[in-house]
Amino acid sequence: MAIQLKNLNVGDKVRLGKYQVKNETKKDLIWQVAAKNHIGYPSNSVTLLTEKIIDVRGFDAKEPSNSNSDRKNYGNNRYKDSNLRQWLNKAGQPWFSKTHNADEPPTDAGMSHPTGYDTKQGFLSSFTQEELNAILNTTLTVAKNTVTDGGGTEVVTDKVFLLSNTEVGLANEPGGAEGSRLAMFSSDASRIAYPTAQAVDNSNYSNTNFATSKGWYWWLRSPSSGNSYSVRNVSTGGSLSSSGAFSGGSGVRPLCNLSSEILVSDTTDSDGCYTIIWN
Repeated sequence: MAIQLKNLNVGDKVRLGKYQVKNETKKDLIWQVAAKNHIGYPSNSVTLLTEKIIDVRGFDAKEPSNSNSDRKNYGNNRYKDSNLRQWLNKAGQPWFSKTHNADEPPTDAGMSHPTGYDTKQGFLSSFTQEELNAILNTTLTVAKNTVTDGGGTEVVTDKVFLLSNTEVGLANEPGGAEGSRLAMFSSDASRIAYPTAQAVDNSNYSNTNFATSKGWYWWLRSPSSGNSYSVRNVSTGGSLSSSGAFSGGSGVRPLCNLSSEILVSDTTDSDGCYTIIWN
């Protein structure tokens, strides 16, 4: 028999799409139910967040022609213009296109560590058409920094996205709340994320603490509002932290929304995952 996605509990695991860090065999992406009917997200939806950090990638590359010296040297912290946002919502190669005059692709030279992904296929490349059709557009509130972008918030709409400070239960940026806290997050411990073996084994990034057994940093979409280049992330211990947008050492943990009426198996597989049943 089958059950509807809405019948799963927060924390339950679901398979959706595949992923490839470099040239290894593509592996199933495992997501967790992070919330159901979350305020501000599509009506009658279930929110899925990758169970683990699936990769390490820079948020945005250096922008040598930017008139702002910090963005020139450390990248851009405006989510709507970020390399990472564009890559998460594109399939195929090339996926990069300029969103503003000074925009640059995420080459290795543009990052603090050699994890550039300008030559990698877009994140959505290994999803089936059924899976792509099932991912709902989600409208998001995003803070703007007070130095170059005017402060306050703005709105973007994406299929795949990153969480905000507010959504993981951490302090709001000065411009105001960016959505509301998801049901999954209640403490520092609930925010700690570990990288997949696939990410550790295949990433160009090297650090003795980047291991499957240790919590790692992962990107949020919120800027550090007091400057033009720093982006918020969750630290190894689950607290609020930040890194320069060009930092190639922070993890990627995306999320998306699906209709709550999608059917899944009524039992889990050997990895404890439910399987979506497509008509």
